[in-house]
Amino acid sequence: MLGDLIYEAAGKVVGMRVLDDNGTMEITLDEQGKVFGIECSLTLTSVGKLRPNGMQYSEGHGFLLTKDGDLATLTMSGISIPKGRPPSSSVRGATIFNTQSPKLARLNSVICVFEGEVNEDNSYTIKDWEWK
Repeated sequence: MLGDLIYEAAGKVVGMRVLDDNGTMEITLDEQGKVFGIECSLTLTSVGKLRPNGMQYSEGHGFLLTKDGDLATLTMSGISIPKGRPPSSSVRGATIFNTQSPKLARLNSVICVFEGEVNEDNSYTIKDWEWK
């Protein structure tokens, strides 16, 4: 069951690198959003592997920094589902955060599920909800 909306952002792919000839790619994302209603930025690098059905499985690591300087790290995994002209896709997955910040401490006790929508220009929106 989905719980509270934890994180909401808009972002853009800022880097991409092909790692091998088997369809493995590394991407770096930059987002601006809100965690618990607090303005923040998030940077994430993930490695994804194309699947025969056109979907892509990715795992990544990143960090979230609030406007007040509070920091959280994160690990994510997800699936990208193509929808139209690449890179248009829907992305679904899970995120686990870790923080030493008292203001963000609730992140240590939740697992989030997310959904995102990627546009042809590599911009996207994303939302993370608490998974209860």
